[in-house]
Amino acid sequence: MGPLDPHSPMHLTSLRCAGSPRGVRSQESEAPPPSPPRRGGEGSRSVISPSPARRGRGAGGGGFALSRLPVEVQRDVPLSRYTSLRVGGPAAYFVASDDVEALTLAIAAAAEDGLDVLLLGGGSNLLVADDGFPGLVVKFTGANFAIESDDAGNPLVRAAAGASLSNLARRLAQAGLGGLEWAATVPGVVGGAVVNNAGAFGGCIADQLIDAELADPERGIRTLTVDDLDYAYRTSVLKRGELGPVIVTSARLRLRHEGTRDATARIADFQARRTASQPRQLSAGSIFANPPGDYAGRLIEAAGLKGSQCGGAEISDQHANFIVNPGRATARDVYTLIRRAQDAVWASAGIWLHPEVQLAGAWGAADLAALAGSVGTTG
Repeated sequence: MGPLDPHSPMHLTSLRCAGSPRGVRSQESEAPPPSPPRRGGEGSRSVISPSPARRGRGAGGGGFALSRLPVEVQRDVPLSRYTSLRVGGPAAYFVASDDVEALTLAIAAAAEDGLDVLLLGGGSNLLVADDGFPGLVVKFTGANFAIESDDAGNPLVRAAAGASLSNLARRLAQAGLGGLEWAATVPGVVGGAVVNNAGAFGGCIADQLIDAELADPERGIRTLTVDDLDYAYRTSVLKRGELGPVIVTSARLRLRHEGTRDATARIADFQARRTASQPRQLSAGSIFANPPGDYAGRLIEAAGLKGSQCGGAEISDQHANFIVNPGRATARDVYTLIRRAQDAVWASAGIWLHPEVQLAGAWGAADLAALAGSVGTTG
């Protein structure tokens, strides 16, 4: 296996695991920077919409229907403890359970109360506002898995959405089952990986998924195939919010028989390469999706922002597509660096970087619009 590009967390192979191979625009040295792209352009929808959320009236609904649920609903729960960046304010209401029916009832109750809903996975691709989320946060905690076979006798795994993706990949490798070795270095849970089409080292969920089971408060339990989910690079109908606030409860992933030694050696190689190329500090993973034909990290580094700081957050001096939290960062610090990188890369290369990380909570409309490029540069 060849060396990993230092600016990329993965090899670019299938179009569902990577962007299209179009060329990268360059800017003439004497021309002034063009205006950033307007909102509504390519890729903007996945940037400004935290897809698992349903819009309501916020916390003003009162939570009366929620108070009647047969499951504990907590108040003012700090979301920083549930995100890999360890930033973000409290959830007005929070419910965590492995009881799918209870969670679907909670979503329906939130709708009755006029509350927004955020479906929380592993929190590794999420930036929650410092003022928190003024609605209901739902976390499915089921984490079991079972190894099965398809009609042809080929191995597959049925995993609950709350199962750790990296732990699952490692346990399968130990059992002599391959196909998910790339996932052993990917943070988060199976459900979040299904929503975001998580991937690394040339592999991605879209290439392994058979189908996913969803709990829909309005339509009950549904099974969607990989084609139904309309996967592309780091996105799906779920991430784009096209199905509303549905809960991913489980996924079936295809595997292959593999020698334990070979599978675990492959994981060890991936881990060593990731450790060498990516920071070990608190982060949300890759901040930006790679633009067609290039790497976000390379562009940010070329713009001179490696090591740039704002408050307690900094653009990693090891990999420029990571914003790290050494311990004192706020969500606003992270957001400011995201915008700084967007503006700098637009000015230097004429490319607008679209965040891979999702924003949730009490962000202003201007904050979201600026990420999509509808507001001028911030300087």
